[in-house]
Amino acid sequence: MYVSVIIPTYNRLEDLIQTIPQIASILDDQSELIIYDQSDSYRPETLDGKLKGLLGNQNYTYIHSETPSVTLAWNTAATLAKGEVLLFLDDDIDLISNIIEDHRKYYRAQNNIVGVAGSYYAGSVNRPWVPSSKHGIATTCAGVNISIRTETFLKTGAASDYIKPFAGFDWEFAEFVTKNYGKLAVGNDLFVMHRAPASGGCGNQAERGIDWYYGCYFNHFLWMFSRRGLFKFSRLPRHVYWLMRYCIPPKHILMTTDFFRQSILEAFVAARKKHHRNARQRRAEKSRSTEYNVCSEVRRRSS
Repeated sequence: MYVSVIIPTYNRLEDLIQTIPQIASILDDQSELIIYDQSDSYRPETLDGKLKGLLGNQNYTYIHSETPSVTLAWNTAATLAKGEVLLFLDDDIDLISNIIEDHRKYYRAQNNIVGVAGSYYAGSVNRPWVPSSKHGIATTCAGVNISIRTETFLKTGAASDYIKPFAGFDWEFAEFVTKNYGKLAVGNDLFVMHRAPASGGCGNQAERGIDWYYGCYFNHFLWMFSRRGLFKFSRLPRHVYWLMRYCIPPKHILMTTDFFRQSILEAFVAARKKHHRNARQRRAEKSRSTEYNVCSEVRRRSS
């Protein structure tokens, strides 16, 4: 089974350089690595040179785009992938095992699945994250570690209208896939170490201000609107739970009129307008060929 490992990256050169050698150590003739770089803090030539030194003649493609969007990165890289399965990983992970082979084993054992929602440790083995599930099917996934059959992904894509910080795009993806295309296996034994600090994620976002919360709430509202019929409203309590658990601001932001006006009310209105502009359809666009550049591509012949 040929697996395409896809790593989107944005202004994390040091993290990426720490991750790449680990991926290189498990690449084989039935796998490739696609790095989709959207950084503006360094020139593409800088990373290109480092990748050539780290990856040598292994199968890899380095792509640079000036449009920062993890969903566009997923969607675009998928169209360039040669594998039967796409394995999406974050740029700031440490491997615990051969994650490529670990995912392959799931497809061999369960030929009816369309994907595998992997797990991760949030900076420490004492902070495991495992996908939620119902009747043995994953109902959430994390972009840090998830695989899906290429044929299925090209039909679904990642919703492309989400904005920074892209909160919820991967959970929406899991819901859309399982509702419309098939089973996501629960990879509760497929762990990577996510090097993001324990204070990262939603926990330290007060420093980024109201705009960050606006993005979170906008994305959740857009996700809600994208559902059909009564299903969109029946899931509202779950959205409230997620936002209250993961994206609740500290008191000095929460107890302000600006927070309720900008982060909630304006986000709600903007998401509704976006949904109507999209003709009430879920969009999963990819970047046009003029919007990215394949900086380097190495193909090793199979032995």
